[in-house]
Amino acid sequence: MKNVTRELPALGVLFREGEPSKDLFYLREGQLLVCTVSGTQVKAIARIGPGEFVGELSFFDESPRSTHVVASVPSVLIQISRVDLQAQLPFWFQEVGKNLTKKIRHLDAVVNSSIVRRGSGDSKPLTIDEQRSILAALNK
Repeated sequence: MKNVTRELPALGVLFREGEPSKDLFYLREGQLLVCTVSGTQVKAIARIGPGEFVGELSFFDESPRSTHVVASVPSVLIQISRVDLQAQLPFWFQEVGKNLTKKIRHLDAVVNSSIVRRGSGDSKPLTIDEQRSILAALNK
């Protein structure tokens, strides 16, 4: 299996919401911000640290990316090809991944459409300047 190392500068965009998905990413160094954009407001969903994966939902269900992911600081990632990895995964593992992904996406939709507000301890609100910087990066 051939893995590709990718380096992102601070505010480098890993992927944008709605883009087709092909790969899974493992963060080796740095920090990534998972966010959504509504008009000119950028909302932090999560921060990804070293040793974590990003893009796993789209990896399993092949849906377009559901969020934007931007490097908060210079970051180094391992890009893992869907084709290469799926060739090595047993069929049952891929089916479990697809099933879990379906449930997570459903729960995400329920949370987004209800009065329940999404949030976690690691997703503090972004400052206006941070939002402007991220919007500028996403609009390049």
